[in-house]
Amino acid sequence: MIIGKETEQIEFKTSTGEKREAMEAISAILNKHKKGTVYFGVDDYGFVKGQQISDNTIKDISRIINETIEPKFSFTIDVLTLDDKDILKLSFSGHNRPYSVNGKYLIRNGTENQKMTNEDLKRLVKEDDYSSKREEEPTNYTIEDIDDATLYDFYKSSTACGRLEAKYYNKEKILSMLNLVKDGIINNGCYALFGAKAKIAVKLITYATTNKVKILDLKLISGNIYNLIDEALNYVLSRISWKSEITERKRVEKPEIPKEAIREIIANAFAHATYETLPEIEIGIHPDKIEIYNPGTFPENLTPYDFIEQNIPSYKRNKLILDVLFRSKDVEKSGTGFQRMNELCEESQIKWSFRKEAYGFLFEFMRQSVQTKVKISNLSKLETKILELIDKNFGISRTEIASKINKSEKTVQRTLNSLSKKGMILRVGSTKNGYWELSKTDTND
Repeated sequence: MIIGKETEQIEFKTSTGEKREAMEAISAILNKHKKGTVYFGVDDYGFVKGQQISDNTIKDISRIINETIEPKFSFTIDVLTLDDKDILKLSFSGHNRPYSVNGKYLIRNGTENQKMTNEDLKRLVKEDDYSSKREEEPTNYTIEDIDDATLYDFYKSSTACGRLEAKYYNKEKILSMLNLVKDGIINNGCYALFGAKAKIAVKLITYATTNKVKILDLKLISGNIYNLIDEALNYVLSRISWKSEITERKRVEKPEIPKEAIREIIANAFAHATYETLPEIEIGIHPDKIEIYNPGTFPENLTPYDFIEQNIPSYKRNKLILDVLFRSKDVEKSGTGFQRMNELCEESQIKWSFRKEAYGFLFEFMRQSVQTKVKISNLSKLETKILELIDKNFGISRTEIASKINKSEKTVQRTLNSLSKKGMILRVGSTKNGYWELSKTDTND
């Protein structure tokens, strides 16, 4: 049986023994057409030869793709039976060009995979700007697969702030206005934003120390972008310190880091993540900092300071997603998000930093050290010393305290009990996996 012929987007391999050559074809096709297909078990003329296929065969193909081709891209592997012979169909797509295989850049010309020249590479990079087109591609879902409550919440927010003109709530009309649906079929951007069963993920972690050795709490939640922004923000706000400020008429509770600044960076992470594969935003809460990791590279040769100081327009990786978040005032399209975040942090004297990584961008809010504001005369030297240790490491154990101050664990426990009775410390969680909280009450006169 003949299934067709090789083209610029279709490659045949007699067996999975030709994995190296197949990886080169995938990379070359991605750089030329952004999508294609490789068949294993088919000869160069399109004749179905078949081959033995097991779970390990499929796992091996997936592994070598992840190990040899950069950056990551989406792919599916299907087993087809033709003329009682099994073949593998590998379908792939990616928009984050250029792609390399084992460090080489290739491009498809006819059915050949040729090495790209420096000029070819420069031209490809120029053609493919920071933006991704995947969000515009249609899915297999319809408007019935949208979470109505989420979309309605967006409708209320965006119309209230005047960024969406819609007198009445009509699901299909709103999605059409946002360029998220065509002929009843929603695109990838729409499903990521409002999908009832979307699988965008965020990892939420609370650490006991400044490093990532001891985890106090870990949650991995998935859903659509619009809901995850709120869930991530609420998680952070529930695990940082708050203080009271007395205004003319009432007492106001304020978080140690401005809520709007935290939300800006969380929303920014979702807006600019790379959605070629299912991304995983990660938020880590340490005693001294809050880390927000975005699996999407930052624009080359730019930093957040450039957007703050030079009024540079926003680089729009996911234009549809960014437009929706802009309309509900979760982000700003004009590139002023970092400016607003920086102003809020300066007002609250919060320091922040960032770090570019190979496949992502890490942002950090520096937490103000939690100080125990008590009269030293009310505490013994031993109590003061133990409080200082806890202040530096909320996850420190009784055994570790005893070792650092050269006292017995019984003595340490008696002192901890005394501090607890005085309202200075509170134990959260179990003896083994819990952590300490210091009193936030200022008892100074």
